[in-house]
Amino acid sequence: MGQGSSYDQLHRNIVIRADIYGGANSAPRILAAGLGFEGITGIPGLLSENQIGLAETAGAGVVQELIGLDPAAPLRNITSGVSPAGVQIAGFSNSTVTQTFMDAMPIEFSHPLLPSTVLPENFRIHLNTGEVVTPLYVAQNPNLDFNERQTVVAFGYFANRLPTGDPNAVHPVRFEVVNGSGTPVQLITPKGLVDGTGLSQTSNNPYDPFNGPTLVGAKLNRLSLAGDYPAPAFPNSVANHGVEYYGTSNKLYRLRLFTSGGFSPNGVSGFLPQEFARFFQLTAQGPAGEAITIGEAGTSVKVKGGSLKVKGIADLGNGLSADPDYIYAEDHDNQFDIIIKASSPKAIRALESVVLPDPRLGTHSPIYNPGGPGTAPLPAYRYTQPSPGQTLAVEFALKDPATVSWADQSLASYDSADDLAVAFRLRDPITGEWRLTSSSSQANRWASSGDWMLVDVPFAANPTDSYTTDVVELRNSQRNDSVYTANPRQISRLEQAGYRNQGTVFTAYAEPLRGLDPVWQLVSPDGQHATTASRQERRHWLEQGWRSDGVAFYSVAFPNAALTGGWEA
Repeated sequence: MGQGSSYDQLHRNIVIRADIYGGANSAPRILAAGLGFEGITGIPGLLSENQIGLAETAGAGVVQELIGLDPAAPLRNITSGVSPAGVQIAGFSNSTVTQTFMDAMPIEFSHPLLPSTVLPENFRIHLNTGEVVTPLYVAQNPNLDFNERQTVVAFGYFANRLPTGDPNAVHPVRFEVVNGSGTPVQLITPKGLVDGTGLSQTSNNPYDPFNGPTLVGAKLNRLSLAGDYPAPAFPNSVANHGVEYYGTSNKLYRLRLFTSGGFSPNGVSGFLPQEFARFFQLTAQGPAGEAITIGEAGTSVKVKGGSLKVKGIADLGNGLSADPDYIYAEDHDNQFDIIIKASSPKAIRALESVVLPDPRLGTHSPIYNPGGPGTAPLPAYRYTQPSPGQTLAVEFALKDPATVSWADQSLASYDSADDLAVAFRLRDPITGEWRLTSSSSQANRWASSGDWMLVDVPFAANPTDSYTTDVVELRNSQRNDSVYTANPRQISRLEQAGYRNQGTVFTAYAEPLRGLDPVWQLVSPDGQHATTASRQERRHWLEQGWRSDGVAFYSVAFPNAALTGGWEA
């Protein structure tokens, strides 16, 4: 069994430590819903740099300097135009995409959306002409990591490139969530799912002067890698988080910048980890309470309570660099993480705001969305405009990280595939044996046999960074016992005791890195092992005479798994 189509992978109801903007107890809302760009999504025949003229003719920005190099630059580094096949590969459709030259519109929500409810019929785009349009395609791409599911990107026909003041201009004026599919949009909150029907937001036109992308959030957390990875279909987002770039020090913090559109210096090129000073500034309180500006990375700056040092930008490409540098492939999503080292908890609280300097000042690079001009704009075309500059206050989420996690608890909710980002936990009701797998197809085979019943979907699985470890299954069929561990000593000990090593069942973490939950191992009075991430369940079994066998590994627990109560049966 394979890993499923990109569409299926993107629409699985799995969200891991995804951010809430505005506070954990805030009501869901739409933060921004501006037009992205016109006419460059679904360019027929655009397969490589050999057809770059098709992108230029469609009005897509192009970086001419990257054409004809050896090795070849990734096509996305040369142009932001994309073919119809690229739309399907990106997870917007499970069938062949036939529409061409579509417009794009990103919509940013305060809370993550339940992926299976992100359907075209659930959204309406109101145009200045009075027309109301249903998108042709929607998906959460390019916000692919499981902790990035707050943005929907819609493709369809919404606009031309004329500025708002032109009497012939066509552009969105309002975005609305409706229940057009019978499966309404659901937003994930700490208290459960909330129907998003009725949410709306006004729209803006990026073809107006200096009306380009802006920040809609600037949220400060302690640096964590939890949930910062995509499904297997999307390798460009693998191992690009701040922990991968800058390490695990408990003095590191993540300032996550949430944008109203992809940020680019020209509409095509991505950001590089070392380019903080090119695009951003931070403001903070100085030692005496005075206002100071942090304008470069790598320099320790004295602030109230200690010192701050910007390490760089994360959530970009695979690693800090590439060789040659022009093949470095950024993920082009709506998040940028500024990683900051603070000398003390008091020092990080001196941080006040993030600044996008006004490009008209000439001190910093302009910032465009993917409809920008590239490096060789054609005079006959209009391209999207740069950001106007902005200062946004930092939202502190240090004591309460204001994140949510969710996984559907029914096997029927999952397509049949291997290597999912969740573990399925099953139990034999006769023998009491417990099994774990990250394969929904395997779980279905076990459940269909009649010998096993699904207990829950308790925790995340299969992260894809350099900090992961293999979780191995060891089974003794005579004792009706399966053990899941990442501990080499326990593996060796159980093998010597007659347990058969069944190999790796999924990956997890061996260390208690920030943002992770312990997954405990318990042993019954009869010697059977069970694995749980639920404190309530652990306490229950200990009260029943089971003993703790320590932590098997670390992952992220799904709070809604505890609501099933299946382990009590």
